[in-house]
Amino acid sequence: MDERTMRNMRDGVKKVPTPILAAAIVILVFLFAKPWVQVGPGQRGVVLYFGAVQESVLAEGLHFRIPIMQEVVLMDVKVQKVVTDTVAASADLQDVTSSIALNYHLVPDKANIVYQTIGVYYKERIIDPAILEVVKAVSATYTAEALITKRPQVSEAMRVSLMERLKDCLLYTSD
Repeated sequence: MDERTMRNMRDGVKKVPTPILAAAIVILVFLFAKPWVQVGPGQRGVVLYFGAVQESVLAEGLHFRIPIMQEVVLMDVKVQKVVTDTVAASADLQDVTSSIALNYHLVPDKANIVYQTIGVYYKERIIDPAILEVVKAVSATYTAEALITKRPQVSEAMRVSLMERLKDCLLYTSD
């Protein structure tokens, strides 16, 4: 390149006003840092400040966060269904195979505590083992015949036991 072309290029760069160039850089950094988070319907946002769980829980909507310092983990608080297949023994030592369906949801205001104490895999860590233990405990109190003939009472006993067991973990069962 000759000297004239170089001078024209420098003059072209100098013609861009500094405030406009600075504003363009700020906008680009703003867009790439993504200083906002959207919490969708049926979700809550757990705020992490340098990895530490904060007491505030973000409700649905658009929220601003400080990039790098804050992270938001989305937790589902809608009613969810879990189906667990179980094998238990009745009071007369007969094998009882059953499939248990449970509707549950997180307590929305306590999503941060669930995330801090259990994590996002609460179904595998808390709900499935609770269902297995409750089915074994309740099935052991009835004979195989009574499990069939007294199905409503057995179902209610299991529901009450699961409610008691899961409420300490801030998980509520639904009908």
